[in-house]
Amino acid sequence: MTDAPGFTLDHRILAALARDVEQSDPIAWGAVALDRAVAYDLLASQVAELFAGYEADAVPRDRQLVIALAALVKLTVENFVLHQRLLRHPEAPAGR
Repeated sequence: MTDAPGFTLDHRILAALARDVEQSDPIAWGAVALDRAVAYDLLASQVAELFAGYEADAVPRDRQLVIALAALVKLTVENFVLHQRLLRHPEAPAGR
């Protein structure tokens, strides 16, 4: 996304902001064998690339905001469902 000519959405800024959010709402990483910084950087890079594509395709900003909010709602619901599954069946494999 760009706010002015020459501005590019930097995935490192997105990753840093997301990590800051985690401080107030921690993720239960548990025994997951992932490097947090790598996970944040990878996924932030994918999101930045997606929205750079929207910019290149001249998708209006208000439409981009709706897309981002819809994705946020979907991911929040997914997180809620996974959390409920863990509460009910803490030993169940993730695929069940």
